[in-house]
Amino acid sequence: MEVLQALLPVILSILAGYGFRRYGGVPLRSWQHLSLVAYYLFTPALEIRVLANKPLDGLPWQGLIGSVLSVLLLLTLLLIAWQRWGRPQQAATFTSLYQGGIRFNTFIALVMAGQLFGDEGMAAVALVAAVMILLVNLLCVLIFVYYLGSEPVRPTLLLRELLSNPLIAGCLVGLALNLSGIGLGGAALSFFDLMGQAALPIGLMVVGASLQLERLKGNWEVIYTASLVQLLLKPVLALAAVAWFGLGGALAAALVLCFAVPAPPSAYVLALKKGGDSQTMAAMITVQTFFAAFSMPLVIGLI
Repeated sequence: MEVLQALLPVILSILAGYGFRRYGGVPLRSWQHLSLVAYYLFTPALEIRVLANKPLDGLPWQGLIGSVLSVLLLLTLLLIAWQRWGRPQQAATFTSLYQGGIRFNTFIALVMAGQLFGDEGMAAVALVAAVMILLVNLLCVLIFVYYLGSEPVRPTLLLRELLSNPLIAGCLVGLALNLSGIGLGGAALSFFDLMGQAALPIGLMVVGASLQLERLKGNWEVIYTASLVQLLLKPVLALAAVAWFGLGGALAAALVLCFAVPAPPSAYVLALKKGGDSQTMAAMITVQTFFAAFSMPLVIGLI
């Protein structure tokens, strides 16, 4: 019952965004502009606020990084093997399959952590997200470059892609303020708190507004394969990883939660930008967001 109570505001917020876009006269372009504000300002501000003053002494960094890295690399090998020896797809379609199986929706993870575990849960998700975002973006860039060959793989390209991600920047700034002892206080804390409070409801409504049922087209074999990987296989592997590395408490729960949420709308933008199968990606995000309402209570129950 507690899990359903925590998940219900998330579902209602997503439905509110969809309703305003579909029936409220707020066009998709307006939501796209709002998503940029949430992506570049509200969410980094939230990460800075929850990380800047959080005690970091004694955190099991080795277990955290080992858990995230082992799950992501295993999934990458499985998906590449599926593409090479299982059911090969066109290169553009495979990049969407990969994104749909490995990327995660930070907004939903943050909200669920806050609903279930309070500020401690959100801070844990921000820490996990810092590690995951770094590795996920690195892997996605490599996959796009290798399969679509848009640019040669160079360290400067990878560094540019990573440093231009505002979610990574927010985590780095928050950690820098924390480790330097500066922290946040006074007007600065109030500002980041105010901006951060806007991140979660607006982020969820943007997720809902991005759902386009009329665009449920694409390679359905790929859509369902990626959805099974994203919503079932990933959290199971994450549970095994936290047990193997001996993680516990809010950090372990946050890690599994981040591996249980659907793919984000930004995956569609990246597919469009890099020449991936954007139609399949759009349908995949919609399908995963719908089925996550049923899979996440099971995963959180296991947590």
